[in-house]
Amino acid sequence: MTTTFVPESPVRPDRPGPFGIGTIEFPFWTGGPGFTLAKISYPAEYDGWLAPADKSEGSYPSIVFAPATWTGSNMYDWFTDYVVRHGYIVFRYFPENILALDPHVHADTISDAIDKLIDIDDDRFNPLRGLIKQDAFAAVGVSLGGAGALIAAAKDTRIRAVMGFAPGRNVKEPDLYARIDADVAKVAAPTLIVSGQNDKISPGSGVHYLNLVPRGYKAYVEISGGNHVQFLDPSDMDIHLPGLPRDGKPGIDFAEQHAITNVYATAFLHAALKGYGHCEGYVSGEDAMTALKNGRLSDLRSEAGPLPLPFPPATSGVRGAVAAAGTAAASGNLVEAATTVTSALLLRVNGLVRDVARGVERATVAVEKRIVG
Repeated sequence: MTTTFVPESPVRPDRPGPFGIGTIEFPFWTGGPGFTLAKISYPAEYDGWLAPADKSEGSYPSIVFAPATWTGSNMYDWFTDYVVRHGYIVFRYFPENILALDPHVHADTISDAIDKLIDIDDDRFNPLRGLIKQDAFAAVGVSLGGAGALIAAAKDTRIRAVMGFAPGRNVKEPDLYARIDADVAKVAAPTLIVSGQNDKISPGSGVHYLNLVPRGYKAYVEISGGNHVQFLDPSDMDIHLPGLPRDGKPGIDFAEQHAITNVYATAFLHAALKGYGHCEGYVSGEDAMTALKNGRLSDLRSEAGPLPLPFPPATSGVRGAVAAAGTAAASGNLVEAATTVTSALLLRVNGLVRDVARGVERATVAVEKRIVG
């Protein structure tokens, strides 16, 4: 498949996007003993804290980003900034326990983040209300977070696309990863896995996970000279994660590995979430084959499937439900209209109750600790 740039479509994935980057941070529950900090970046009229949203595209697909073990959300600006400038909202979080070694922790947090994004989109007092496209969520992660993103995509049908950058796999925990493999074998969303040729921390894990994903659209891109650690932000440190082997010596620098990853990731997201089919050629068409022949990539694999997936039949959120109810009422089906709105309102109430319950639990734990202490 050749890449033919369509003038009416967005800026090419291999060029900087046109949007500014607005940011907002807030406490976020991640399933641990309390709250941590989350950050949302969104297309804006200019760069800045709470900058006015750019509503030229109406609403935007959202990405929930899961970090690697021993890292936080602040180490991936190279990716998040790039895709936001191309018209995506990114929700990223700093895990409460950066030492956690079970990817299921990230899978649960990703689903919680999607819940939060839907709540935000329906909140009349939130500046991001109406900006979130509620049928276009993606899960993305690095290393252990990449494995968590794959698990989340297997369990949460709201996830319409999933990407893993050097998705982690620990052969020293066969029982845990047997369960993870069983989860990944249920992934139905379009999948892209990006790995580095010299990855010595999770060697072969990208191809392993790709082979587990059932038939459908899936692709594997391996960057010549790339390694595991260089999926983080640039650093002069030789990062050595306790209990893991040292990473392979890279044949390219951080900037080049990031630039290559961003092109394939953005092209995949454009095809999977925005329906720009011509962008798929970057990932598995003639452009990708040329990169393989020229040595930019050391491995390239793909399997055809629908891009994007058919939209889910149910509309998420209160505002979406009201729109669907209006359609039903106009056709004379008043019972369906009332049921649609009632169900959405119940979901919203359940979300608020969940948040209150979590706050109460947090306070209870704090009191118990004081009593015991």
